[in-house]
Amino acid sequence: MLWLASLRNLIRKKSRSFFTLLAILIGITTMFAVISTVETAKYLTTEQLKEFTGNADYTIHSTSNTFSEEILDEVETNSDISSITGLVHRQTKINLDSAHHSAESNLRLTGLSSFDNELLSLDVIAGNLDQKGIIISETTAELWNLRAGEILNIQLPKGNKDVAISAIVADTALLEGPASWNEASNKNWRALTTLDNIQELYNAPNQIGEIRIKFKENVEQLSSITAIKDSLQNEELIFQKVVLDERQTNQLEELYFMLYAIGGLAMLIGAFILYNTLYVSVSERKNEIAIMKTVGYTPNQVKILFLMEVLYLVIIGLILGIPAGFMLANLLQDGLFGSFQTNIEVKMQFMYALPLSILLGIIIPMLASLIPVTYASKVDVISSLKSIPTEKVSGQKKRTIIGCIVLLGVFIPHAISIVFLLVAVILLYPIMMKTLTILFSKTSFLGYEGSIAGKSTLLTLNRSSNMSLILAIAICLGLLVSSIFTSLEQNISRDVIRSFGGNIQFSSETPISNEKLEQISQMDGVKDVMAYSESQATWSIGDENRQFTMIEVKNDWYSNNPLFYAHESEQKQILDALEEKDTILLGEYAFREWGGKIGDTMTIYQNGKENSLRVVGKVNTTQYGGYTAFISEENINQLHPNVSPSKGLIVLDERTDESSVKNELLNTFPFDLSSVQTLNEEISKQERALPGVKSLFSGLLMIAIIITGIGILNTLTMNVMDRVREIGVMRAIAFTRWQIYKTIISEGLIIGLNGILIGIFLGIATIYLNAKTSEDILIEFIVPLETILISIICGLIVSIAASVLPSYTVNKITISKSLKQD
Repeated sequence: MLWLASLRNLIRKKSRSFFTLLAILIGITTMFAVISTVETAKYLTTEQLKEFTGNADYTIHSTSNTFSEEILDEVETNSDISSITGLVHRQTKINLDSAHHSAESNLRLTGLSSFDNELLSLDVIAGNLDQKGIIISETTAELWNLRAGEILNIQLPKGNKDVAISAIVADTALLEGPASWNEASNKNWRALTTLDNIQELYNAPNQIGEIRIKFKENVEQLSSITAIKDSLQNEELIFQKVVLDERQTNQLEELYFMLYAIGGLAMLIGAFILYNTLYVSVSERKNEIAIMKTVGYTPNQVKILFLMEVLYLVIIGLILGIPAGFMLANLLQDGLFGSFQTNIEVKMQFMYALPLSILLGIIIPMLASLIPVTYASKVDVISSLKSIPTEKVSGQKKRTIIGCIVLLGVFIPHAISIVFLLVAVILLYPIMMKTLTILFSKTSFLGYEGSIAGKSTLLTLNRSSNMSLILAIAICLGLLVSSIFTSLEQNISRDVIRSFGGNIQFSSETPISNEKLEQISQMDGVKDVMAYSESQATWSIGDENRQFTMIEVKNDWYSNNPLFYAHESEQKQILDALEEKDTILLGEYAFREWGGKIGDTMTIYQNGKENSLRVVGKVNTTQYGGYTAFISEENINQLHPNVSPSKGLIVLDERTDESSVKNELLNTFPFDLSSVQTLNEEISKQERALPGVKSLFSGLLMIAIIITGIGILNTLTMNVMDRVREIGVMRAIAFTRWQIYKTIISEGLIIGLNGILIGIFLGIATIYLNAKTSEDILIEFIVPLETILISIICGLIVSIAASVLPSYTVNKITISKSLKQD
C-alpha cells in the first residue's frame, strides 16, 4: 500500500511533481549526452590510431628511409608472428579539372604487400580489391566524381599515367583525406595500391619503407623482436613498439573536464530542486506524518513512503531522459566533431554512458532526498499536531564563520584556490542574499510590491537561496568558459607565431638532402631554410606505455625561429642546457602528463634500449598540441645514428607571399613533399575549431540556466501556495490582481537578481584566480562583457518567466476560497 500512497501524494501536487520531474529528466539527459560525447571522442581517436597503424604491435623503419623487401621476407619466417605487411608511401599529383591549383592536387599513395590480413580492415562499397589500380575512400570518390572502374590521370616521375579506380571503400583513418575541396589545399588526398604497383610506378624495385608486425597471443613480444633484430644484424633498422597514445592527436582533457562540469551541474541542479521540493513537502505534511505515526507507521515506513515518491520520479526521468540523451548526444557530437573537420563516420558510444547515467540518475536524487526524508522520519507527533513551526534559518552564524575561514583559501597560489572560493560562496550565500534582498526592498525600482516580495523572500531564505545559488554558479561557469575561449581567440595567433619555426613547415616522404635545401634556398623570397629529424619515443607512467614525438633542435635556428617558447629570461638558458649530454626538453602538456620535476630523469625506450635523459625544462609549443619533446642534434644521433631529416622550416622575406612559395615547393618537389603548411594556414586552422566548441558550451550552459529557471518556478510555486491565505487577505483589503502579479514577479526577480549579481562577481573572481594560477600562457584575465550582458538578459528572462505561472495560479483562486486555507 505504500507505493499507492506515494503515487497519490505525487498526483495531489501535479505541477510541483511535474517540474521536479522535468528538472531530473533534463539533468539525466544532459549527463548521458556529455558522458557519451566524451566516450565517443576517446573511442574515435583510439580507433583512428588503430586503423592508421593497422592494429600492429611493432613497426620496423630505417634511418635511410627505405630498405630491401628481402628483410620483409626474412621477418615473415618468424613463427611468433600472426600477421605482417610491408608498405611504402609515395607522393603524386592528380589531374582533375576540380583541382584549381597545385596545392589541391596532392595525392599520397600507400603501397601494401597484402590486403588479406588482420592488419587491414577495408569495407568495400564498389569494385574489387584484387584488381590492379588504386583504392580510394567513399568521400574522395564523391568529391572526385569517380566510380569504381573509371580512370584517373596522375603525375609520376616518368610522366603522366592513367590508373583505374579498382575499389571504393568506406571512410577509414588510413584513407582520411579532405572532406571538401576547400580542405584540399592543406590536406593530402589518400589512396591505396599494391606494393608491387608502387615499386613499378616509381621505378623502385624491391624497396619498402615500413614493416608492420602483429604477434600471436601469449607471445613474449620483446624476446621475439630481440630475436628478429639479432637475425637481421642491420644497424640501420629501427624497431618501434606501437603505443596507441591518443594524446598524440587528441589534447582534449580540458575540454572533457568542462563538459563533465556542465553535465554535473545540470544533474546537481535537478538534485537541488528535488531537495527543495521534498523538504517543503515534508514541512507541509507534518500533521499527516504525525497521524500516520499514531496509527502505527514506523520511522522506517515513513522514510520508505517518501523514498518511493523519489523513486517514481527517478524511474520516469530515466525512461524519458535516456532516449532524450541519445538525441542530445547526437547534436553534441555533430557539433564537436564538425569543429575538428573529421569526415570519419562517428558511431555513438554509450557502453559507460548508459550504466553511469542510470546509476547517477538514481544515486544523486536519492542522496539529495536523505536529509528531508530523515527529517520526515523524526517528526514529533505531539508538537506537530499542536502547531506547525515556521521555517527558520538555523546554524547561520556557524555557517558564516566557516565560510569566512574557507574564503582565506583564495590566497593559495594554486588552482585549488578556485575551489575554496566556490565553497566559501556556497557557505556565505544566504547571508549575501539576505543583504542584497534588504537593499532591493529599500530601493524604489520594485515599488511597494517589491518590499513585500523582499520580506517574503527573507521568510523562505533557505529555500530561495538554493535556487539563486545554482543560477549564480551557472553564470559563473558561463563567464569562466567564455573568458577562456576569448583568451584563446585573442592569443592563438601569437601562440602559433611564437612556436611555428618560420613561415612555412614542410614534410617529405624522402630524405631532405643538402641539394634539396640548396634548391629551396634559391627560390624567390626564401630567406633561410633548415631540415631536421623527428623520432617516436616510448616512455611509461607506472604500467601504462606512452608515446610522443621527439623533435631535433638546432640552436642556430632556434635562437631566432624556435618551435617552442618560454619566458624571455629562460629561452637562452634552456637552449644552452639542451646542448648538454643526455638532456631532453618537454612540451607543457607532455611535462604535465609525465608528472616529474625539472632536473629529474626520464626513461625513454628507443629501439629496444632504455635511455635516461635529464629533463631541463618545459616549454610552450603548438607542435603536437604540446605533447612532444625537444632534443639536441647530438643527443638524437646517439639514440638513432644517421637518421635522415624529413622535416623542414623556411623563413621568408617580409613581403613574400607564403602561398606562392608553397605552390612553387609543391611544383618543384611533386613526388617528395607530403605536406606544406604556411603560418597563416596554421593560424586559420587553429582558429576555426574554437567557434564551434564555444557554441557547444554555450548551448549546454543555456540548458543549465533553463533548469535553474525550472527550480525558481518550483520554489515560487511552493512559496505562494504556502501563502494562499495571506494573499487572500491582501486582496480582501484592496490589493488588485495586478499587484499580486507584481509582488510574485518581484519575488522571482529578487531571487534572479541575487543569482545574477553574485554570479557575475563570482565569475570575475574565478576568471582572475584562473588567470593567476594557470600554467597556460594563453590564459589571461579577460572579463567577457558580452557574456555578462547575455547572462543578465537570460537571468532576468528566466526569473520573470518562472514567476508567471505561480502568479497566474494564485490569482485564479477566489478570495473566499483562499481565506478558508489553513
